[in-house]
Amino acid sequence: MAKIDDWKNTAPNTLNIDWSAVEKELGFAVHDSLKDFYSRITSSKDVKGEMKFDPKAFVKEYVNREDWLEDSNGGFPSCEFELWVLEKTDTEYVCRFFKDAFFGDWTGGNDFGRHALLGQLFLNIGQLYMTFNNDTGRFEWVDIEYGYYDVYEENPYGIIADGAQEFLDKFKK
Repeated sequence: MAKIDDWKNTAPNTLNIDWSAVEKELGFAVHDSLKDFYSRITSSKDVKGEMKFDPKAFVKEYVNREDWLEDSNGGFPSCEFELWVLEKTDTEYVCRFFKDAFFGDWTGGNDFGRHALLGQLFLNIGQLYMTFNNDTGRFEWVDIEYGYYDVYEENPYGIIADGAQEFLDKFKK
């Protein structure tokens, strides 16, 4: 089972992935930052763990609700996380994985544009999704359970990182 440190310490493009097949399946080009993120490791299980949670360090930029996460963990210094990882690299599996990441059940049938679900954080206030914005190349968090499930931008959300390595480096024990 892969660990977060395995992901952090493996170079991008380690895996041989047919990105042109993925892009054909999705109907749009996959941003290089997402390719960087998912071309490092495979694992038979998702990467899970506990991390230090300091909202000031975790959130790079609040987009629509300033300081939303400042008191989100009830004073606890850590939280749990889960990141979805590729299990294998055959083209059929990878195409299905990314189709689910962009358009799967997590959307509730709503159109969230080109956001891919990467994983989740478990905080005192509940579950937050970590997504990738394929249009901007930025890694984001969003609180869909806030109440506007059908309109991504109406939920509290913000930027975690501008690139894959910066995103992975946010997960500190």
